[in-house]
Amino acid sequence: MYDFDNILNGRDFGLYESEYGQLKPGKLLRSAHLADASARDLERLDKLGLGLIVDLRYLSERERQPNKWPLKEDAKVRVLSFDATRTGQAPHEAFIQNDLDSPQDARAYMVQNYTDRPHNPSFQKIFADTLSHMAQSGDGLIIHCAAGKDRTGTLVALIQSLLGINQDNIMIDYMKTMESVDVEAILAVAAPQISQRFERSISADMLRPMFGVAPDYLKASLEAMGDPHIYARDILGLKRASIDALISKYIA
Repeated sequence: MYDFDNILNGRDFGLYESEYGQLKPGKLLRSAHLADASARDLERLDKLGLGLIVDLRYLSERERQPNKWPLKEDAKVRVLSFDATRTGQAPHEAFIQNDLDSPQDARAYMVQNYTDRPHNPSFQKIFADTLSHMAQSGDGLIIHCAAGKDRTGTLVALIQSLLGINQDNIMIDYMKTMESVDVEAILAVAAPQISQRFERSISADMLRPMFGVAPDYLKASLEAMGDPHIYARDILGLKRASIDALISKYIA
């Protein structure tokens, strides 16, 4: 875990033995959004020497909570943003507003969302752009969405798979959200705020499956992708040489 003040769920997702060797430390970070970063957090991010930030949030989310880092004038850090042309409400927010009536609804939505993500052309594009940048540069990077668990979880699992981390450790890393984030404390604040925002009563119980993580969620994405090398090659369009370069640049 990284010692951030106001950046939730921040951790190194490369701290695992790979079938190719040990991954380089401090190169692969994941987190929630950076909109609430403190001055100390910004200083810490600057010192990490990252070359890429991957923001998997929808445009409406980015506009509502713009990241404080990196600075726009900082040309040393490349920013990849998800589906920059899309406007309007993020799908999970529309679901909460219009279709969420029970915890069972929420759980079914999460499993379906994880299943659909690897087949979504917009996600495929930013996944491919991320992997290509990594293969070309070997840069340290930080991947995030809003909470750093779902959209981030799928891309992180793909990267870990390509880098030779086994499925057990991929799941262990994914489930660390439940250790690093106090889901119940967040729900206690979020449920009344969301109810007020959408002008309908939405309980913490209804939201709980969407605010945490569960093994079945990530398994749905992994099964949808199938063999990670075939997915990267045939769906994302990466050459074998790029996958080989990815491995060589992130193995110590």
